[in-house]
This record gives sequence, structure tokens and C-alpha cells, in this order.
Amino acid sequence: MPTALETLYELQSIDLRFLEKKREIQRFEADLDKRKRALAACNARLEELTNTRKQLVAERALIERSVNDQREQLNARRSRLTRVRTEKELRAGEWEVKASTEEIEAEEEKLLDFMARVEEIEGQIETVRKELADLQEADHLQVKEASERIDALKKELEAERGERDALAGAVDDRVRRQYDMVLSRRGGLAVVLVNGGSCGGCHMTVPPQTLNEILETGAVRVCPSCQRILYVKPASE
Repeated sequence: MPTALETLYELQSIDLRFLEKKREIQRFEADLDKRKRALAACNARLEELTNTRKQLVAERALIERSVNDQREQLNARRSRLTRVRTEKELRAGEWEVKASTEEIEAEEEKLLDFMARVEEIEGQIETVRKELADLQEADHLQVKEASERIDALKKELEAERGERDALAGAVDDRVRRQYDMVLSRRGGLAVVLVNGGSCGGCHMTVPPQTLNEILETGAVRVCPSCQRILYVKPASE
């Protein structure tokens, strides 16, 4: 029958496998979350650009109508010039024509600016749409692969949990609590193999008396430095 220390050493092997699989699940889940955030950011950017374009197009339409109205007014004023009878009326009419012409030129400059801005926004929209399409295409395949791997790892963990619980249940409650405490404090590594008289966790030298106690009695002893549980393989191993 294995000693408590041997059981703990075997339990540690299982917990290390558990830890690696949990970390792998976390990596896949983090990658999926990153992809979701990238897609959300791209969609938000596309929506923002689309709304901006819509606003610019509406403002451009207002300017176009204003220019058309002013051109009609200019034509009417030019037409009236042909019917004036006095010098005063002629000068007043010419001033109105000049003022209208300047206003139209200013509005046309503004219109050209809005047209350029709309064209620039449309270019940005096209770029973001392509980026979104690329993300969605890559996402379709890689999300499926990642999701399948996560499911497989979770099933493996569930299948191995019975073995882990059986081993843990075979250990004295006090020893198991000590193991669990060290496991949580030492990043999942509670039981370490002694190599050449040194702790496999912190590499500090272990007192020979402690090593002898472990070998002779199978006692549960910890490293004086890092407090990890020490395991010494018999010479036959």
C-alpha cells in the first residue's frame, strides 16, 4: 500500500496536468475574448464612420440646395439688370450680382470641402469593411477550433477528476489540507522531488536528517526554505 507521501506525489502529478489544461483553457478563452473585442471594435468603428458619412451627406445636400437657390436668385438679378432704367438702379443691381456671385463661390468652396470629406470617409469605410471581413473569415475557422479544444479539455478534466478525488480521499485530512495550502501558495507545485540533496522547488540544500526521515519512514516533511513537501525516490527507483 502506498504511503501518504507517495500518494501526494502521485496526486501532484495529476494536479500538474490539471493546472496545465486549465491554463490552456484560459489561453484559448483569452484568445476568443480578444477576437470578440476586435470584432466589436471594428463594428463600432464601422458604425461611427457610417453615421459620420450620413451626417456629411445630409449637410452636403443642404449646401447643394442653397447653391441652387442662390444661382436662381443670381439669374433673376442678372435678368433684372437688362430692364433697369437709371444709373442708380444699375449700380444697385450690379452690386447685388457681385454679392451673390461671391456668396455662391464661398458656398461652392464649402461644397467641395464636404465632397472631399465624404470621399475620405467612404475610403475609410471600405478599409474597415475589408478588415471586418478578414476578421470574420479568420474568426469562423479559429473560433470553431478553439471552442472544440476547450470542450475537449473540459471533458478530459472531468474524466480525470474521479481519479484525483479518489487519491485525495485516501490522504489524511490534515495532510491533505497542508498539501492544498502549499498548492495554492506555490503556484500549483506543492510536492517536489529532491535532486542531489536539493529541493526541486527552490534548489536549496535539504538537511540530511530530513532526507533520512523521508526515506526511512515515508514521513511528510517540507523544505525549510520554500515549505514545499519533499519527495525522495528510493535508491531502487
